[in-house]
Amino acid sequence: MTVHILTRRSLFGGALLLGPLMRVGFAMPSDPLLAAIRITEAADTAHRAAGLVSASRLAGGVLSPEWRARRMETARARFAARSELHALTPTTRAGALALVRYYGKRVSHAHPTNTRGAARAAQRRLREVFARPGAYPLDCTAWASLPIPAD
Repeated sequence: MTVHILTRRSLFGGALLLGPLMRVGFAMPSDPLLAAIRITEAADTAHRAAGLVSASRLAGGVLSPEWRARRMETARARFAARSELHALTPTTRAGALALVRYYGKRVSHAHPTNTRGAARAAQRRLREVFARPGAYPLDCTAWASLPIPAD
């Protein structure tokens, strides 16, 4: 019981400290897309970790309403971070490659039964982003080294 409380506290304590540190403590890159990718990766990691803790707590019984509320908070934070990321358009090669790498990591973290669906969703999102006016002209050959299978 104590292990779960410490895990939950450390998880959310780390998440609370991570936000201000990423905004103030670290040197932020000049490209806002790179900063948005970093924030989105942190939100994805916190949400995944909360899911693992939820799974371990659910094995012992029903989740508490407080824990469900915290899990929903991480889901909302992840949704907000992803929405901000999706609103941006990569204008530099570094930003474009970082975005492709981010989606590659998302595919690699997908459940084994949904890897193909995650890959298709990532490809669709990348095609939409790179079709926007002003986007860096990155072709599909740049995606070859990533775990996103070709169509």
